[in-house]
Amino acid sequence: MEFFPVYVLHSGEWEENKFINFVSDCVIIESTFSYNNLVAAISEQIRINSKLNTIEINFLPNEGLQPILIYNDTSVKVYIELKKKSLNFTKYPMFVTVKEIYDNRLVATSSSCLVATSSSCLVVTSFNSIDVSTIDSTEIMPDIELIENTKLSENTGIIDNMLNEFVEKDQVYKDKETVMNVMKDLAVRERFQFKVKRSSATKYHLMCVDDSCAWNFKSSAVFKANIFKVRSYNNNHTCGYGERYLTQRQATSGVIASIVKDKYVNPKKVYTANDIIEDIQKQHGIEVSYMKAWRAKEIVMTMIRGSPSDSYKELPKYFYMLEQTNPGTVTKLHKSEDGCFLYAYVSLNASIKGWEHCRPIMVVDESFLKAAYKGTILTSCTHDGAGELTASTLFLQFV
Repeated sequence: MEFFPVYVLHSGEWEENKFINFVSDCVIIESTFSYNNLVAAISEQIRINSKLNTIEINFLPNEGLQPILIYNDTSVKVYIELKKKSLNFTKYPMFVTVKEIYDNRLVATSSSCLVATSSSCLVVTSFNSIDVSTIDSTEIMPDIELIENTKLSENTGIIDNMLNEFVEKDQVYKDKETVMNVMKDLAVRERFQFKVKRSSATKYHLMCVDDSCAWNFKSSAVFKANIFKVRSYNNNHTCGYGERYLTQRQATSGVIASIVKDKYVNPKKVYTANDIIEDIQKQHGIEVSYMKAWRAKEIVMTMIRGSPSDSYKELPKYFYMLEQTNPGTVTKLHKSEDGCFLYAYVSLNASIKGWEHCRPIMVVDESFLKAAYKGTILTSCTHDGAGELTASTLFLQFV
């Protein structure tokens, strides 16, 4: 009889062939296991009540392939044969989705709570379990290193706030981008500098700008997933004051944009690049150039209102909905041979019908567009029967 340690990811969900929001655990199975034995072993290890819940087990035969469902004895045997050929503990992990049994229907449970206790491996023999500490690991797990505990902090869960102000060891973040933004914001707020020691798809290591300083930060992906865990963090600086405060390399336009973005929520409020320079100086004591402040403003405007090019792409959708909700409305969109926008024309059905009762005098007003894409907007107006101005058509031309 052979034993095989298996890395188990449970209480998560599938999203575009990626298993996210999971909790890590492990279990040891026998080479003689049936499907029922496997389900019982995993259910006991992850503390699932089999009377109220059932589990769905998948595994990846290789990266980039579709997950394979384990649903009978044959699929269990196939999995065990694969494990026999690989002694790597993290090879062929099991992805377990927990589902509730409700009125004879299976309903996937929510995985919003992601608090895990310390993971202790159990050796499961049929329906009995014994502590792995009582077994010589060299007999059942040769040349295998147990994956480090990936428990989540009871107070944090998975952090997705890019302006998170408290950083500590064992925190888990939504992705690498979130970790990067949190650390940059921390450097700006606490007025120090760091440099990147190592950065890859699975690792993000930082150190103080002064090589002799003890400050350091290490994070890495949890089993090649998107989420990142803080592995170690020393927040004590042993370097001199001048090394940290002389300049601020972390105050990039992107970081400044995340700090001031709330100022642009109200479109009626005027908040210029000079206002950004003044506020960053007052709040964080950092000198920001006008160009950096202007770029930060442009980033915020894109975050809140989207880019001008994307807005032009929405015109066909807008015109379609305009015609659907206002039957009789006329819209025209003309593009160049290479698909670029040239001009658009809109006349609402109400304006078309109203023209029949207006004086046959039309005034055309022209305004110049000063945004990213310059152009001209033309509106035609006339007098209705009551002597009031009524808009008839709108013409937008791109220069």
